[in-house]
Amino acid sequence: MDATRLHDSQPDATDAAALRNLIMGFRVSQLIHVAAKLGVADHLQAGPQTPDQLAPAVGAEPRALHRLLRALASLGLFAETADGAFTLTRSARLLQSNAAGSLRSVAILYGEEWVWQAYGRMLYSVQSGRSAFEQLHGRSMYDYLHDHPAAETAFNDAMTAFSAQEVAAILAGYDFSGIGTLVDVGGGQGTLLSALLLAHPHLSAVLFDQPAVVAESGPVLAAAGLTTRVSCAAGDFFAEVPAGGDLYMLKSVLHNWDDAAYTKILRSCRRAMADHARLLVIERVVPPGNDPAEAKLFDINMLVMLGGQERTEREHCRLFETAGFDLTRIIPTRSPLSLIEGTPKARMLQPNSIEEHP
Repeated sequence: MDATRLHDSQPDATDAAALRNLIMGFRVSQLIHVAAKLGVADHLQAGPQTPDQLAPAVGAEPRALHRLLRALASLGLFAETADGAFTLTRSARLLQSNAAGSLRSVAILYGEEWVWQAYGRMLYSVQSGRSAFEQLHGRSMYDYLHDHPAAETAFNDAMTAFSAQEVAAILAGYDFSGIGTLVDVGGGQGTLLSALLLAHPHLSAVLFDQPAVVAESGPVLAAAGLTTRVSCAAGDFFAEVPAGGDLYMLKSVLHNWDDAAYTKILRSCRRAMADHARLLVIERVVPPGNDPAEAKLFDINMLVMLGGQERTEREHCRLFETAGFDLTRIIPTRSPLSLIEGTPKARMLQPNSIEEHP
């Protein structure tokens, strides 16, 4: 149905029911968060259990736990048997800690109070265009995480889970065969980089991030047997990134920042790059039109939490140009991410209308 017909038609009971479900969506987020936090899916791995059996193991009140699981079962997460026990469904298995593609850490992160409170101030972000998180907590999200180790762990675990789900799509979508040295800018603990190196034995790499983040990469790289193929470097990507790479990769980095900062980060990459090198930006790209897209909702997450944004193809192209790159192609993947490739211009452009990030 086109937009004109939608505008002219009158809402009915189905529309009202759908809107009510959207309005009350916060309940679902918290239901899933609580089940993930309690580790319910892990405890049900051995087989069905009643709430009375399960409650002592997860630290819950039996009747309240029954009500939680009954509500989740109505949504397809868990299922209640005829004798009052609860069992796992396919979706519930994704809340197990060690399941392939586990989303438990993501469910925990998005229900945490320090995240939840920021979303409660979304009005501020929409009225001001600034981060509600920073307005609430008095500092940027990354500064907050630095001062709150438990929150930082929850965040890093969720980011690792996102990367684990996205790796296969990235590997399938891009040809890494002609690359010798890859520089992973803002590469975190090295989860994605490890997967790329294991899939491509010819690659060597530099993992670059803030000192505290790089310091935590050792166990990840050691577990993958990659310590001899990866050198770690710490620093500030606004100032300088390591030179000598054939491919400079930034995954889920630029959406954290406004246009000025985006441009400054890419300029740092351009200064480090030889003319033959390539740039690979991995981000969600906002599509045109009214169809559902994760990028459109994730864009709100970036606004509220960091003051950043997801961008359209046109916006990426403009910012590449400003930073001294030609955007050569955008490759969709089977994940919500796209692979945005760029090549250096022969001469870096001078700053124009986009003001440098302080």
